[in-house]
Amino acid sequence: MFIMKIRTLFLTLFCAISISVSGQVDSFQENIIDYLNNNGTKAQYSDAYDQMFDVLKNQFSTADVPASVWAELKNNKAESIEEIVNFLTFAYRKHFTEAEIKKMATFYKSEAAQRMVSRSPETTQEDNDKVTAFFDSELGRKIEGKRAELSVDISEISGHWSRELFAAKMGDLIKQGYSPQQ
Repeated sequence: MFIMKIRTLFLTLFCAISISVSGQVDSFQENIIDYLNNNGTKAQYSDAYDQMFDVLKNQFSTADVPASVWAELKNNKAESIEEIVNFLTFAYRKHFTEAEIKKMATFYKSEAAQRMVSRSPETTQEDNDKVTAFFDSELGRKIEGKRAELSVDISEISGHWSRELFAAKMGDLIKQGYSPQQ
């Protein structure tokens, strides 16, 4: 438990310092964002954003919140997804070099990887062979080796993002006079 608190503190301080030190996005961060935009991460968080609203709607089911209020609360989805993607860059920067991220981004832009990400029924044996070759490469083995550590970092970042987002949206509803179920 103590180690988790230290890890969370380190990750929080790292993110805060990194954001304050670099007011601009550097090429490394741009490459990580490119990678995350192509590997399914953006779509995953888009789905999580929508699911969070399902939970909120359930919490406020007796409050008769009009559809227009829900639509207004959802209007900053793109910015919220961009925010989580930007925060996730710190986890990837911690585990991979810029050259590795570029290779990962290039792979995930390929048709084979895009069909894999989308779970397309049109995936061919050639696609499967390309995906297998990538994950059998030195970089693919490193990705697999870093999976557990990276998952912990991503989980912490995702948890902070989702809790803050949920609390902000719930607070907006309460400020507008709506009450959650008791």
